[in-house]
Amino acid sequence: MSEAMENVTENTAKTEETKAEKFVRLGEYRINKATYAIGRLENLANRSAYDYTPEQVEAMFSVLESKVAEVKAKFTAVKAKETTAFSFGNKAE
Repeated sequence: MSEAMENVTENTAKTEETKAEKFVRLGEYRINKATYAIGRLENLANRSAYDYTPEQVEAMFSVLESKVAEVKAKFTAVKAKETTAFSFGNKAE
């Protein structure tokens, strides 16, 4: 099969992909990529190759934990229901 034909087949398959299937496909790819990148940080713990302070380590993990919490919040955020009634609170006397 030619490369052009493979691209057409691949594009057709992606257009038929459901939102759920796309989420799974991209989620698996991105989580694996992120896990690999985070795992690479372990190499920095090698004291024979690197010198670092506890403050630097804390700063590094603080940023990671903050970003994970930020992204997680996007998945758990629930829109607050808007009330349709208006009130000043106290009735005029």
